[in-house]
This record gives sequence, structure tokens and C-alpha cells, in this order.
Amino acid sequence: MARSPRGEVEFRYTPREGEDVVTALARARAQDVVQGGPVRSFGSHAGMGHYPGWWWSATAQDHVGYESLLERDRLMLADFDPVVTAIASQPFGISGRDGGCVRRHVPDYLLVGPGNVTVVDVKPFEQLRRPEVAAVLSWTCRLMAARGWRYEVWSGAEATLLTNVRFISQGRRPALLHGPAMAALSAQGRPGRTIGEALDAADWGLRTDLRAALVGLLWQQVWQVDLTVPLSGNTRIDYVRGGRRERCA
Repeated sequence: MARSPRGEVEFRYTPREGEDVVTALARARAQDVVQGGPVRSFGSHAGMGHYPGWWWSATAQDHVGYESLLERDRLMLADFDPVVTAIASQPFGISGRDGGCVRRHVPDYLLVGPGNVTVVDVKPFEQLRRPEVAAVLSWTCRLMAARGWRYEVWSGAEATLLTNVRFISQGRRPALLHGPAMAALSAQGRPGRTIGEALDAADWGLRTDLRAALVGLLWQQVWQVDLTVPLSGNTRIDYVRGGRRERCA
């Protein structure tokens, strides 16, 4: 396990197999990191004030961990984002000097897409007021900017958007969807047509299969609708794409 040269910001990540790799932040490669595992475990015990767990990610085709429901929401939105092609949770640790003190930090997520790397920290609004938290996030922001990676501090999104995406996330497992029903419903997609009209026009017998197909089409963004207002049968289709989007693990 090589160490970073003295004076550089130390960067540590955990490959899927083997010992931790320690290098300098300036030489870290996002593609190596995102293929690894979390640098720390997700503990749980009775009386915890937050809710850790695992989200099955369509992007990663694997379970990705979260340490709170707020983190789960950000992870869900990343999984829904067609620009994101790889996701890692607790992806790396950094340590180095910040003025007169030494800081250490493990961000919550690393999101990678074509020509884009985003490091995400998820913090409730009330925590951002704490000076020690603000100092670590400011230090991390400066380091990521110097590395050329985008940095985001996320504290939540509009409730209706989260409710809608959480609902259509039922369609993120293609193996659980009925292919012929999806084809029948997809054929009825027209910009300006309501979801209810498309369901009624689909030539398929089982309404339950069509409803499952609907969330699949919305999750894959074959049909795009306004997710900032509550979904209903009256929701109009804004855009129809020719085929399913592809995902990279």
C-alpha cells in the first residue's frame, strides 16, 4: 500500500479485491474509485437516529449503500439521472492540512458520467450551520475544485419530485416488467396524450401489467412527464423517445 508524498492531500479508496490504495488526490482516478467498495462500513444498532440501508441501483446493477433517508433520496435521484453512468457510496477518504489543522473526510457519493465527475455530500440544512461541518465542507470544496471534479452539498429536493421519482422507481428492475405489456403501452405514447388515455388505448388485457409497464417507461424516461406536479391519469406526456436508455455498471 503506497503512501502519498509528504505535504500532498492523501487519497484512500478500496478496490473490490485487495488492500486499500493510498495515493495523492492529484493523481486519483475516478474510474478506479467508482469500481471499488465503500471505504467504511454501514453500521446499524438499536436506537439509531438515522436509517442506513441498501438501494438496488439500476445504474450500478448492484446494491449501493446509504446512511440516512436523506442520502437514500439523493442516491435515488442519481440512479434516475441519465447522465450518471456509475455510482459509488462512501467512495474515498481524504486527509491533509488546512491551515493550522489536519482534516479528514469521507464524502457520501461519487457520481461519474461521460466527461463528468461529481462528489456529493448530503447534509441536513441544520447541520450546515455548525462551524465544524461548514469548515470541512469548504475544505473539501476547494480540494475538489483543484482536482477538477464538481462538488455538491445536497440538503433535499422538492417533496413532489421525490414522491414521484420514488413511485416510478418501482420500474427500475427490467426483469420484473412484462415485456409484451410494455410494448403495447409504449406504442400508445404520444406527446400531449395523457397517461390515462395511453393506458385506455393499449391493446393489452391485464391493467396491472400495463400499470407496471407505465412505471418502467417513466423510469427509463422513454416517456417524459412533468415530475414537479403530482402524477395522475391526467398527467400529459411531454416527450416520447424511441427506445430504452442504456446504463453502464
